Amino acid sequence: MDDSNHRDGNDMQALRVNLARVVSHDLRAQVRAIKGFGRLLDNSGGLGIGDYEHLSRIRDAAGRLDAMMVDLVDWLRVDATDAKRMPVDLSLLADWAVMDLRDAHPGRDVRIDVQPEMQAIGDEHLLRQMMQRLIGTAWQRAPVDAPIRITVSASDDAAATLLRIHDAGHRTTEPASDFSALREPGDADIGMTIARRVAERHGGALESESDADGTTVRVRLPD
Repeated sequence: MDDSNHRDGNDMQALRVNLARVVSHDLRAQVRAIKGFGRLLDNSGGLGIGDYEHLSRIRDAAGRLDAMMVDLVDWLRVDATDAKRMPVDLSLLADWAVMDLRDAHPGRDVRIDVQPEMQAIGDEHLLRQMMQRLIGTAWQRAPVDAPIRITVSASDDAAATLLRIHDAGHRTTEPASDFSALREPGDADIGMTIARRVAERHGGALESESDADGTTVRVRLPD
């Protein structure tokens, strides 16, 4: 790589870091303010029925916007830093992702089996982001009134770790409209594109297939 290309790469990386910082801190601060004042109005008791309906829509939109900003920040940060290589406990990362989902969705009928002592070589922060996205997408494939069944396992595969996440749901045939310009072709949401990019940054690959038994995502992570 010549000096000009190297500078261009560094400039793009710095731009991603700065943009992620702006979105994460400056823009999300404004959304948090909207949500905070919405809670104050909701608790004031001085609104009419129609007013509460409007307020509910404002709060829902603010929550959706906040979630979209998180997606954008994660997408930016995948390529914003140098990926480290060290032993990573994939089982622990999966357990953390499951705990976060259980806390966010109490009361769901959930059974998630995580194989113990799964290991890989890579960047722990990026792999945690990938695991959160993959298990989160698997969780969302189950209808709201259906039980959630997910299995997370791994095996050695020719000097690589082959991670497998299977769920009883089925892949969404119509991609969501959010971030259509940033998603990879065939990915139903930006979360899958983020996970795919993390795998590629580790020299690996991600593939997904659905059949009558559900959806299986396979990620190959070279040692």
